[in-house]
Amino acid sequence: MKTPERRALAGLFFLFGFGIMSWVPRFPEVKHNLGVSNGEFGTLISIGAIGSILSLVTVGHLVHRHGSRKLLTIAALILYTSLIAVVHVREIWQFLICNFLVGLGLSAFHTALNGQALHEQKPDGENLMPRLHGLWSLGALITAVISGLLTSRVSLNTHIDVLSVSIFLVDMYLLKITAPTLLQGNSRHDDDVSFRDIFARGSIDWLMGISLTCAVMLEFAIADWAAIFSKEELHMSPGVSTIPYICFITAMIAGRLTVHKILQKIDLADLIRRCVVLGGSLFLICDIVGVQVNKTSATLGFAIIAFGSLFAGLGASFMAPTIMNAANLRSSAPGAVVIGQLGALNTVVVFFMKWIIAWTAQFTSIGVALVIPALMLISLYFLANSFEQAGKKIS
Repeated sequence: MKTPERRALAGLFFLFGFGIMSWVPRFPEVKHNLGVSNGEFGTLISIGAIGSILSLVTVGHLVHRHGSRKLLTIAALILYTSLIAVVHVREIWQFLICNFLVGLGLSAFHTALNGQALHEQKPDGENLMPRLHGLWSLGALITAVISGLLTSRVSLNTHIDVLSVSIFLVDMYLLKITAPTLLQGNSRHDDDVSFRDIFARGSIDWLMGISLTCAVMLEFAIADWAAIFSKEELHMSPGVSTIPYICFITAMIAGRLTVHKILQKIDLADLIRRCVVLGGSLFLICDIVGVQVNKTSATLGFAIIAFGSLFAGLGASFMAPTIMNAANLRSSAPGAVVIGQLGALNTVVVFFMKWIIAWTAQFTSIGVALVIPALMLISLYFLANSFEQAGKKIS
């Protein structure tokens, strides 16, 4: 990152990952506070998708009309206020409202921030997206480690309260630094798209939308279920239960921060085929074998599953930012609008997939449920050619 503005933008991505993933490793505590089953908890978590959809179908156009700074400020305020609230509630109806607002703020910030990143890389054509997403993952990794260390030492409420207030204040400072390069508002309304038009034929890139869902589903599933899986089915301690997620994110960081160098030596479509098959297949094998070995040797079985998570993270690492770049290159709409449209489709599908995974976990086991997103990642092998255009332009 060559300029102060780009370094500040990188800081916003890092803190975004650090903030929104801070409560994920402590999901077992949230689930215990609500007194619900695995299936019920997965369903409650998925309700956040409703707030996400509302953001995704509107924020891209609001960014284009009013600029990045206003939207990022409002989104950060909603996100971190609701994140504080969601860990304090004990009633299901209260959790539903707070989680809806978390989804609303999260997707609004995601859309505005990625729209700004696409705008930032236009002048010199430098491919920033994988590296910025790598910094997001780095923030998620560090917060997972901290959450694991704090689980038995600091209360969930104190942890999230202090962290959320701190991140919001730093975000405001970083937005001040990025002000000279932030996307300015455009008063023209000729590119507005209605809610109905978001899903109308030809208004979004359906192929990129399906690809994005297949790319991120394993990441979402591991984020939602890895800690519960490790604690309840593999019988690990709360602190240790975050290790598979940490392995996944570590590999994802490595892939995102180095993929621009690897693409100088190998075609993007070939790299995708190799990574998704290797990552998805090894995760499947380790998941199945690890669960069986865990019955006789808990530590070894857990280590096998953590090893599989490492390769899964590597296989999925660069897929989401690459798909966003590809969708932007294939569209004439503003970047934030593309991100919003792509995210809206993705969120709807992810919403239903989370329900399927949650109730598969309820009626079978979490290990069986994780087979579903692993197969989705492998399926990207058959969609690799759709990235040909992006492969020619991404350096």
